[in-house]
Amino acid sequence: MRKFAANYLVSETGIFLKNGIVIVEEDGTIVQFLDTKGDLREIAQLSFHNGILMTGCIFVRTNDLLAVAETKDSIRHFVFKLTTGINQISIQTLVEWCKQIQEQFPTMKAPEILNEIAEFLQSSGGFTKEYIPGIFLLIGVDLVHLRFTPKSRLKKIF
Repeated sequence: MRKFAANYLVSETGIFLKNGIVIVEEDGTIVQFLDTKGDLREIAQLSFHNGILMTGCIFVRTNDLLAVAETKDSIRHFVFKLTTGINQISIQTLVEWCKQIQEQFPTMKAPEILNEIAEFLQSSGGFTKEYIPGIFLLIGVDLVHLRFTPKSRLKKIF
């Protein structure tokens, strides 16, 4: 088993855990998320990273897109346009979309953006979320204000 921690960890439910820990099998399969409530202590074989840890996942279209009656200046409408004609969305694509949305909605924070996209994809977009082995580190993020920047990118760490 391997243990990873970072400034923030996105849990399986989309909650940002400050100084959270994720425990994974040697094949990259997630075993457990630990919420330290921001109080991270030394643990044997714990690897700490600066950034936001995210688990490997893809969104796969399983149903038809539902009608979206949102205003043209909403995140849902923006994501609706991005998903037209797409049947699979990687975590890397998701981060690129987050950067675009951050530019359009500068007051939103990273957790809100990620959760809005995931909620739309799974509720109206006709997608299901599938976990794949792997741990990614989102770097180049403004960790103080939790905002995506043009330099935000994913780096596979396991």
